[in-house]
Amino acid sequence: MFSYPFIFPRFRGYLVRRLNRFVVEAEVNGEIVKAYLPNPGRLWELLLPGTELLLSPAPPANKLPYTVLACRKDNRVVLLHTHMTNKVIRHLIDAGRLEDFEDYRVIKEEPVCGRHRFDLLLRHNATDESYYLEIKTCTLFDGRVAMFPDAVTWRGANHLNKLKELSAAGIKTGCLFAVMNPATEYFLPAYHIDFNFTRAFMDVKDEVQLKAVALGFDRSFEKISSVRPVAIPFDFLNSEFRDRGAYLLLIKMESEKEVTAGKLGSTCLPPGYYIYVGSAMGGISKRLARHARKRKQKRWHIDYLVNEADAVKSIPFISSDYLECELAGKLQEIAVRPVEGFGSSDCSCRAHLYYFPENPLHNHRFVDLIQYYRIRRLEKKLNNP
Repeated sequence: MFSYPFIFPRFRGYLVRRLNRFVVEAEVNGEIVKAYLPNPGRLWELLLPGTELLLSPAPPANKLPYTVLACRKDNRVVLLHTHMTNKVIRHLIDAGRLEDFEDYRVIKEEPVCGRHRFDLLLRHNATDESYYLEIKTCTLFDGRVAMFPDAVTWRGANHLNKLKELSAAGIKTGCLFAVMNPATEYFLPAYHIDFNFTRAFMDVKDEVQLKAVALGFDRSFEKISSVRPVAIPFDFLNSEFRDRGAYLLLIKMESEKEVTAGKLGSTCLPPGYYIYVGSAMGGISKRLARHARKRKQKRWHIDYLVNEADAVKSIPFISSDYLECELAGKLQEIAVRPVEGFGSSDCSCRAHLYYFPENPLHNHRFVDLIQYYRIRRLEKKLNNP
């Protein structure tokens, strides 16, 4: 049913909530409906309540009446349907519009190679040389920087490693990151989010052709109007990708708890969500693993709170800069209140723990804070190495 150009029926809707990885609730013409979301990413910065969605009627055999095609961000339409990205890239290759692929044609979609399936099999027009190409839809961007993935992807790392194996066997391979933002100038693996994928990315870069391209759609969201290559700053990655940085812990408390934390004493915490700020400039992965364990010797205020939590999610910021107190100051501006003195006994901050009655991942200002410290602040470093 879905093909490129996108001339099939589309409807405007607005996100109510995401029910799970593949299903959302949306408001369409005043009615609340369910829609299939063909994108398993976190999409925190895109799928905020009230976000405008572009939906299409699903085929009659589908369980849900609609399929999500795209959403709107900063007056641009962002393609979310990952399978449609492959169709777009195939068209661009066949039309000779992709740099470095002008001399290739697509001969097969979803070719199987051993136990792996890739997105496209290409063939060189002059030499008949085969080329296995994997395509990744990149929707995580801000300013002029884009990153992939937006959630841990073991499958993505395995694809890169398999492409490297094929390359060692004399077969040409590549991975193309299709960024859904025409303003993007730099692409990076999302080292804040997926250490394993970033390691694989850096490990295969000399054997697998790694490319990124920024795509822009026309105003009707039917055709690609702009195609531009995007730089991958490997030197920056070599210096910045280290096991160090700051982090947030998103802590869910379903009921009121009395938490006794060492010398701080007893604190009554109402139900809701808490954000804790910490840093580990000498091993952030080990520190986050420690926070995830319930059984451990209690050394810090946060150790007592984590034991009482109903859920804990870590949000790391990999950086060579010390960001802990700066993050605490920004959180104080958007949280309902700080938990006075919690986690800040060794600095001048009022607190390193902040209270939100509702999930802050549905709060535009909190998600924007994550975007700034993970992506937008890198633009200055990239422009002034």
